[in-house]
Parts: sequence; C-alpha cells; structure tokens
Amino acid sequence: MKSPMPKATSSTLCKNRGTIVAGPRWGPAAARHHSGVSVRTSQAPRVSVLLPVWNGEAFLEQAMESILRQTLSSFELIVIDDGSTDRTAAIAEEFASRDTRVRVLRRLHEGFSGTLNAGIAAARGEYVARMDADDISLPERLQKQVAYLDAHPECVAIGAWIEVVNETGRHVGLKTFVTTHDEISAVLLRGVSPMAHPTVVARRDALRAVGGYDARCYPSEDLDLWFRLGESGELANLGEALLKHRRHKAAIGVREREKMKAMALAICNDARTKHGLRPRRGTPILAGTDADAQYHFECARTALIAGSHLTAVRHAAATIAAEPNRLYGYATLFACAVPRPLLRFLFELRARFR
Repeated sequence: MKSPMPKATSSTLCKNRGTIVAGPRWGPAAARHHSGVSVRTSQAPRVSVLLPVWNGEAFLEQAMESILRQTLSSFELIVIDDGSTDRTAAIAEEFASRDTRVRVLRRLHEGFSGTLNAGIAAARGEYVARMDADDISLPERLQKQVAYLDAHPECVAIGAWIEVVNETGRHVGLKTFVTTHDEISAVLLRGVSPMAHPTVVARRDALRAVGGYDARCYPSEDLDLWFRLGESGELANLGEALLKHRRHKAAIGVREREKMKAMALAICNDARTKHGLRPRRGTPILAGTDADAQYHFECARTALIAGSHLTAVRHAAATIAAEPNRLYGYATLFACAVPRPLLRFLFELRARFR
C-alpha cells in the first residue's frame, strides 16, 4: 500500500521566453544515422531526455554519446544550454547537425530549475528522463526504466543505483538506494534524497501536473519534487547501477553541499510538520573551505560507505594534504580503520537521532 506523502506547494512551469531552438528540422521523412543506426522521427519519441548544462564543455561529449548509444531507440535528447560562455553550445549544435534525435535549447542564464522547466515544457515524449552533462548513462538504462514504467502504471518516477567515479572516470564506489515506494517515503521524511536525480525517468504528464521544479528550493529542488510526485503516484528505484555519476570539484554536490543540506532539512521539516511529525534537528556538516579538500572528502565518504577501503584511504589522505589544519580529513581517515559493520551501525544510529 502506498504511503501517504506530505502536501507541498507546487511551482509553475516557466515559459520558454528567450529560448532558441537549434537542430535539424523535424518532419515525416526526417532520418539520420548515428553509430550506424537509422533514426526515424515521424512519431513522437517515447522518452525526452533532458540534459541541462552551463559551461559543461569538459564532459558534455561523453554524456551525449552515452545517451545516443542507448539500446532504446525511441527518444529525443534535449540539451538545454543555460547561457554558457564556453564551447558548450557549439558542441551540442554539432551533435544536433548530425543526429535528428538531438535538440538544443539556448537560453539566457537563469539557473537549474528554470532550465529544467523549459525542457519539461518542450518535451514531446511520454516519459521525461534526466541526465547531467558530466555523467555517463549505461547503454540499457532507458530501456530498463521504460520497461518498468510500462509494467507499473501506478509508478510516476523510477530511479536507479549509481556508480560514483572521480574526475578521470576512475571507480570510487557503488551508491545504492532503497527501491520501494514505502522505503522511499520513509527516507524522504529524514531529509535525504532517496533517488539519484540524474537517473530518474518520470511520466511527463505527472511532472507537468505538479508544476515542475521550484527554484526556491535550490539546490535541493529534486527533494521537493519527489515529495510532490509521491502525492500523485508511486516512486521506485531499480536495484542496479545504470549511470556513472562523476564527482568533481565543480559539481553542485561538492561546492554547494552545506547549502544543499540546509535546504533539504527545511524541505523535510516543512513536510514533517504538515504530516504531524516532529521536526528534525540536523547534524553539523563536516566541511572545509578548500575545493580540493572538499572534493577528496566527498570521494572518501562515498568510497567508505560503499566499502571501497583503499579508495577511501587514498582520498582521506588527499583531504588532509589539501587542508591539514582542519579535523574532518583526520576523522575520515580514522573512520577508514573502523570495521565496516560497526561503521554502518554508527551511520544508522546517527541518522536515527538527527
């Protein structure tokens, strides 16, 4: 039975004002070849993949290629350029000139939520998939998630586990998530996002019905969206890694971690209050001021939880080297010496009493 979800105020999908659409013309006879595959565009695609990007030239080509190599053939890839000043637009438009599945929306810089809402408004597919400009989707990702949604009409959004990799693509650790709606509902009320945002595929009509993303909830607008989507249907995760999630210094999860956690706590407590539950207090954030140290700390933390001991030790040592006058690097290195069962117990205990 689906757990009741706390009510939340929805936002309004932003208008496509100032948006420039680039790419081949869509028509009954439109067809192109990408990697030897003929692509026909006479019918609306099953999936619209939204790839928002701002100054993401470093990894954009790899991200786009991973989508264009999906085993599912019926999709469109919408790259929404949020006013980039690097080669992002040129890279995206080069792909669009070669493959009719690619559409490019160019906008003045507005921010993450507005960019995604423009993509939702432009989407033609029955389903809307998220993708980040620095990640890599595994080839069967869309096929498996669409199959799940087709078989479970009560489900409005499906995510997946992720393999976390570092800036060079080296394995850091496997990040798992709970899989059922009831489990996801319980985790949401703890102020933790139970779905990896760039893995999610949702029903387009459900996204539009709840109003899309709320810019007031940046940088935890995904957590707010899961609360609202959970009111209209069930949420789920596939229990396998379908995306390589790149951890790097410029990633929002690294540079905005303190703000992200504070906003998540506010969203969670608002929902808990409406649900008749006691607000959570939150816990102090182990964070530094040096970008290199923060990056290595996040990698060490992920590897530690995933059980990648040597990787955790390596990144913990790099954290100390980058910021030797702060304690959080030493604390992380000490945690690497704690037996994994005890460490997992301590993490669960900490979460229970926040």
